[in-house]
Amino acid sequence: VASLGEARAAVDEHLGASKFASKERCDLAAVEAHTGTSYAQALTVPDDVYAALKALNGAAALVLLPPNSTGLVVGSDSVVLMYDQHGGLKGLPPNERASLLTQAAGQPRAVRGDCFVGRLAYGPPAAGQLRLGGEAAPQLLTERGWLEAAQAAAQAAAKAAAKA
Repeated sequence: VASLGEARAAVDEHLGASKFASKERCDLAAVEAHTGTSYAQALTVPDDVYAALKALNGAAALVLLPPNSTGLVVGSDSVVLMYDQHGGLKGLPPNERASLLTQAAGQPRAVRGDCFVGRLAYGPPAAGQLRLGGEAAPQLLTERGWLEAAQAAAQAAAKAAAKA
């Protein structure tokens, strides 16, 4: 992809069309919070309600590593995990690898369905604009330094939030 906008559109398109959604795996607490109606079992969710839930589209972005960390393979880029924010409502399968990655980065989440890890950068071509960073997978899979920096950043953010 050539731009952040194209990347976001590709993520939204992919996540919105998940063929792995299953009514039987719906998170009933999330369904109740979204619809205001409690269901005893996933199978009792009406088909039209489930169809509306399955049609929801929205990628959530979790910043695993804030920008401007130094001495890391990612340079000053931030590391972001993009996932389907409605995965529980749609009944997407748990993504254990992504959930473990969020835990290793100090921000545990129960991720469901597909996700994407990417690098984002601030700066040129137009100073101050967000743009796609460098290649993500090869560097991130071979170095743990960025995860240690991500854990430290998450701990610092939690301490700052506790003081506020």
